[in-house]
Amino acid sequence: IDLTLATPQQIKEIGAEINHLEKMLEVDKRSRSPKIQDEAEFRANIAAKKKLIEQHSPKPFRGKTKDIAAKRIKELDNFIKQEMPRAKDYYKPYPKNGADNDFERAVQQQMAFQTNPKIQKAIAERKNLIGRLEPNDPYIRNIENLRR
Repeated sequence: IDLTLATPQQIKEIGAEINHLEKMLEVDKRSRSPKIQDEAEFRANIAAKKKLIEQHSPKPFRGKTKDIAAKRIKELDNFIKQEMPRAKDYYKPYPKNGADNDFERAVQQQMAFQTNPKIQKAIAERKNLIGRLEPNDPYIRNIENLRR
């Protein structure tokens, strides 16, 4: 399962690239001195970008699966909130005069959070599910909204 979904902005950018490449191909065909050396490779590049959009676009849920996904998102949110360092720890300013045990502890907490495979898997699953539930909201996937 590929859990990586493109944001609406990324889909829009790739779509604009596809349109640009297709227009280049049309103009080049009408030109007296074509610039595109390998048309098959150029078309393959366009096809690859279209496939990328198809594979990584969020597919909306239908029927009961939407409710199941919303329930799972709540479970994942609770798990992530419990594991994520609190905002007061995360946003500690860098100490001005040397070592600060609280600052070092905050850094270690965040590093442990970011490198724990179980947490990262939960975050990826949440981003996938919530991206499919709300595909047009580019900010919904941001886990900072969960920080206590």
